Amino acid sequence: MKKLTLVLLMAVLAAVTALPQQTARKSVFGVSTGVSIPLDEFAVKVFTYDAGFSSPGPNLEAEYLYYGKIFGFSSSVSYASLFFNEKTYQAEYDRTLGGYGTNEVSAGNYQIIKALVGFTLKIPEFNHTEVMLLFHLGYAVAVHPNLLVNNSEFGVINSVDRNAGGGPVANMGLKINYWLNERYGVSLNGSVNGMSSGFIDETGPDGYFFMPMNHANVNVGFVMNLKAPRQ
Repeated sequence: MKKLTLVLLMAVLAAVTALPQQTARKSVFGVSTGVSIPLDEFAVKVFTYDAGFSSPGPNLEAEYLYYGKIFGFSSSVSYASLFFNEKTYQAEYDRTLGGYGTNEVSAGNYQIIKALVGFTLKIPEFNHTEVMLLFHLGYAVAVHPNLLVNNSEFGVINSVDRNAGGGPVANMGLKINYWLNERYGVSLNGSVNGMSSGFIDETGPDGYFFMPMNHANVNVGFVMNLKAPRQ
């Protein structure tokens, strides 16, 4: 995914330098909220090395875009909280231990904070509607939740303290803006994020582990053209 993103970014940059833009540029601020959906290993709910046992959760995003008729630049900051699926995690311990003892699982939520910058590629506006592709790179800070597994016969059989990690993130998205007037509009956004993070696990054999945390966002919100006159 990262290689594909870099190729797309280079193509957009080359196009920006080659083609003029014959329209007034927009300076747009937007805020949106929606749901984050875990993907790939992050969503796996059976015992494997990279399984995240994550479930969809809410997110909030603020963004700034500056663009002309076709090309532009964009940046965003976002926060997501994805649930840890305690029920399926406990079911896996019940299965693995063959019903020996009673298992109890308690866990918090995964949390991800991302800062992204990149380019936009859009088709010319039609019927007050803009459709654009966004290509971003950035950095994410992720928080692994407290996790405790207790068995009535063995006692505590697994525990991970809440701790933070981080790493680079690649993001590709589709954004649709519908302008209600020259200044205000509504937006629909969808994006895919590729990232992984390292976490401390003092009870593990290596003392740490890496977790793929790929996820998708689907958001709705509002946008404001900062260059347009106030209504």
